[in-house]
Amino acid sequence: MPAKDGRVGFGVVGVNWGLGRCTAIQQTPEARLVAVCARTEKNASEAAGKLGVEYHTDYRDLLHRDDVDVIAIYTPNASHLDIALDAARAGKHIIATKPLEVTTERVDAILDACRAAGVKVATEYMQRFDPGHYLGYRAIADGLVGKPVLGEFAYKCYRPQEYYTGTRGTWAVDGGGAMMLQAIHTLDVMLWYLGDARSVTAEWGTFTHQMESEDTALALVKFASGALATIVGTTTFHNSLPAGPYGGGSMTRVEVGGDRGSFILGNGKVAMWKSTVADEAPTPELPAKSAFQDFARWVLDDGYDSPTLVKGDESRKSIELIQAIYESARTGRTIALSGAPSAG
Repeated sequence: MPAKDGRVGFGVVGVNWGLGRCTAIQQTPEARLVAVCARTEKNASEAAGKLGVEYHTDYRDLLHRDDVDVIAIYTPNASHLDIALDAARAGKHIIATKPLEVTTERVDAILDACRAAGVKVATEYMQRFDPGHYLGYRAIADGLVGKPVLGEFAYKCYRPQEYYTGTRGTWAVDGGGAMMLQAIHTLDVMLWYLGDARSVTAEWGTFTHQMESEDTALALVKFASGALATIVGTTTFHNSLPAGPYGGGSMTRVEVGGDRGSFILGNGKVAMWKSTVADEAPTPELPAKSAFQDFARWVLDDGYDSPTLVKGDESRKSIELIQAIYESARTGRTIALSGAPSAG
């Protein structure tokens, strides 16, 4: 149960990726950062010192704390399953960095455990909290572009060879390359905008890196609504944007056209707007400031829902589509997704 002050207690596992998220939790009125966990004493204690919280070097210690309601997982992709299963059995809610896990089978194991334990699970997808991407969602949901016909979605970035050290870009730990690690953010936006995917035809390659998986992938997706869209992801795209912590800038482009209008978003900003029912693009207010605020509100209120909250079942759809993209690229076939008739 949440603390007496009404706030939801978070314990964060993994401070390399999760340190910045800890600050976001501390900025969330409905949440309280209780403790952090890292594998080494040095990393755990340094992070805890910066944040003014307690620390552990074994995530299972967090599971025994009554003041921790939520386990936030920021560890390598294929390590999420074991942590999530232990957390669910301990009665803790779970929020994880993308992807929730690296295959639908592993995602399903998490979802089954959470259902059995009666706990909540969600995935953090940061692009949903970009005002421009939320504008696009509202434009479609409110009918300002009519019935979507065509979409183009791209996540292009540059990563130097040094980025792919250790387990980065491996199938066993990361679950793939550019599509699973980077473009999954924009792929989630595509599914958010256009709904359930029904089939996919894809190509991929490893062009400029020495790595196990792909540094470039492109797919044509058909949706249940009949709309068509492309999704492209690459880590080969040199650009002039700030390099950031990974050694290269990242850029996104989203285009959606419907029977009543179209829009283009470049890096989350409106680059073009045309609608027969709205002269100007809307300026909707985000329902929450972060995934942590969404999730804390859901923990506090079972009936809470939000278009920016990516619950477990919805998060699964991204992994299912990426698996289908990889299968299509490997086999040269069009792949039908669950609930769709078999494609040749």
